[in-house]
Amino acid sequence: MKSVKKYLAAVLALALAAPVFTGCTEDDSYSLESVSASPSDKFNAKIQVVSRLTDAPLVTGDADYTAINNYMVNTLKGQEGAWLTILDRTDNVDLTKVMTVSLNAYRWTAFAFNRLKNRTTYEGSMLFFNQPSRLVKSEACGKGCYITGMSPKMEGTRTDKDESGNVTGTVDVSFNIEFRTARFDTADQVAAFGGENGVMNKLKREKMNMLMIGTVKNELFSGLQSTVASTDATFHAHNLAQGSGYTLFMISEERFWAPTGVTSDNLANGITAYTVNLMW
Repeated sequence: MKSVKKYLAAVLALALAAPVFTGCTEDDSYSLESVSASPSDKFNAKIQVVSRLTDAPLVTGDADYTAINNYMVNTLKGQEGAWLTILDRTDNVDLTKVMTVSLNAYRWTAFAFNRLKNRTTYEGSMLFFNQPSRLVKSEACGKGCYITGMSPKMEGTRTDKDESGNVTGTVDVSFNIEFRTARFDTADQVAAFGGENGVMNKLKREKMNMLMIGTVKNELFSGLQSTVASTDATFHAHNLAQGSGYTLFMISEERFWAPTGVTSDNLANGITAYTVNLMW
């Protein structure tokens, strides 16, 4: 009985002492409220998007194929930071040639389906990445639009600086990310993406830190931007580049990703390679 009383006394003493260790002062509450998370420019990763930014297939002849193959094999192969490359509008009529590019560049591939144009022609984008991905899935978003998701291994860098701002070193960083891509052609597709019961909310509830890069018709971008903001004010739709028909966009939550710049290289015959720089 004495041992039981001693045990109860010890538990009571611990319960009375707990608020001393877990309580917050008023200063502490202000400190916690002032803490916020945001991407840092000391981190950098790159994604390449090869596109015409028009409503046309990427490859229309041998010269186009040769230019893309040279870019993938001679420019990107073995290049640090080339871990995810998107070939936009690699429709099925060009699929054999595009698959040859993947063999030449020694990279894994996945197809991001956009729509079935007719009984024999489908449209989409080919994704090239360095490490195998376990699952590639699609989510319907209105009529004729599918959002493709996968978890490739991102390869980036962290740049360390001293108090004076001088670079002291660069460290390689890699981890799997939640990547999404799509093409929006109609206002109905954009509307299906947003809203309380829309696809965007479904995707972000699965993975809040998702990163989405895709294309949208130029006249629909402002609608996409407002739809994203009204669905969740912490998400933003960024205009990365604008072509004659389509805009290259990026959607992400402000705490996880932000674009830091886009460079472009003209490959041939209206085909442009865009390099999107990201921080997280």
